[in-house]
Amino acid sequence: MIDYSKFKVEDFVRDASFQRWVEGTSPQHTAFWEFWEEAHPEKSETLAQARVLLLGLKNQPTAISDDEISLEVEHMVDLIKKKPFWGRSVLYQWQRIAAVLVVIGGIGGFWVKYRPSEISTTKTQIKTSKALPKNQEVEVSNNTPADYTATLPDGSTVKLKKGSKISFPERFLGDKREVSLTGEGFFEVVKKDNQPFYVYTNTVVTRVLGTSFNIKAYSKDEQVVVAVKTGKVMVFPISELKKSQKNAKYQVQSLYLTPNQKATFERQNERFNKALVEQPIIITQPTETPSFDFENTPIKEVFANLKKAYNVEIIYDSDVMKNCSVTAPLGNEPLFVKLDIICKTIGARYEIVETKVFINSRGCH
Repeated sequence: MIDYSKFKVEDFVRDASFQRWVEGTSPQHTAFWEFWEEAHPEKSETLAQARVLLLGLKNQPTAISDDEISLEVEHMVDLIKKKPFWGRSVLYQWQRIAAVLVVIGGIGGFWVKYRPSEISTTKTQIKTSKALPKNQEVEVSNNTPADYTATLPDGSTVKLKKGSKISFPERFLGDKREVSLTGEGFFEVVKKDNQPFYVYTNTVVTRVLGTSFNIKAYSKDEQVVVAVKTGKVMVFPISELKKSQKNAKYQVQSLYLTPNQKATFERQNERFNKALVEQPIIITQPTETPSFDFENTPIKEVFANLKKAYNVEIIYDSDVMKNCSVTAPLGNEPLFVKLDIICKTIGARYEIVETKVFINSRGCH
């Protein structure tokens, strides 16, 4: 393994892995170098100098080869050694070189965008664990006011809320992809049928194959909430997992969730409550989205459209309501607003029980 701790500016600039990081073309190299820099703060200034120099060289108006980059680096290193700018720091010297490269390369906004102070600030806001041997645990924490999206080894992503963190291996090996979450994160998981994806919180396990969902599991909260946007999710308590680990024949008691459904886990009594999310969204593809512009439309078709669009089961007495029809030019209103309008139109009312909508009506004449 390369001992980067002994590298100088010119060594970093020539290193292929470092170049991939600076170019931003490889999530794996990006993760490694962010972790490495966190573990070697004494090298932060050297890395900043190398990054600035490499970006300046790469952004020349004409193509420049790696060999030419090496020659330029050697020339600049010699220049600094022979003609130091007295009274100035080494970093200032590299800043001057970078400024020259910016002018030559015609990328005037470069130094403002990539000045070392901003890079350093970003690194302290999004903290990561120390550099570790291959396939060891990696931790990403979001201590910024805004959401932060972390990319996982398989290409899946998680958008972390403020004060949240996620840990995962450098590579997903074996028959599972496993991550641990503290706080709140929205996951978009790449589908792999032969390698299910598991999210562990301190009380709940969430298992998926490929889908998008949100988990809210702050340690101070009395509840854990899992809400599904797309796909299918299975959730169960950590206690069930422990039972299955002790007894291979034990069948885990789990709960299945589909789009627009959520499960709220009460930590104290270890019980799940299943319900609709606060604002159900349309889940069908744009080309499949049914029209909500109803004109004397039979109630059966109206409810069928809503069910298809939102994946919400609507229970009603078809015999009692067989003469009901709806005329209403509905569009982008939330589901529950649509139901309010429809029920007022036909003199009915609705109530929500867990994930189902029940319509109460005396019929239409």
